[in-house]
Amino acid sequence: ARETTSSSFSTEAVNPMDVALAKGEMARIKAVPNPYLTHSTYEQNQFNRELKFTHLPVQCTVRIFNLAGDLIRTLQKNDGTSQLVWDLETDRGLPIGSGVYVFHVDAPRIGTHVGKVAVFMEKERLNNF
Repeated sequence: ARETTSSSFSTEAVNPMDVALAKGEMARIKAVPNPYLTHSTYEQNQFNRELKFTHLPVQCTVRIFNLAGDLIRTLQKNDGTSQLVWDLETDRGLPIGSGVYVFHVDAPRIGTHVGKVAVFMEKERLNNF
């Protein structure tokens, strides 16, 4: 006769908001590529610009400032990814110039992080003048 045995196991529910883990990840936030040199490997064609912020929490606000302290762009993130794309434009839809930019990440109930990114844009060429 064949004897059967049963095994049992248990699991714990996933904690969707591990605040301690999220706070630790805040220190890992970075902008890539840094420096941005006229283009990035994320770009699909010559007309779109992409700089990514990585290791972001599910919900946060990224504010980007120039060195004069002027707010250049505000980006909102509220999805399951850990990345956010900046098209290298201002809030008014204008392309940014070359320079160093400071980014401030604000995540509710988790904390904040400040970083910087250098951007070198290509020269504009005018064919007609």
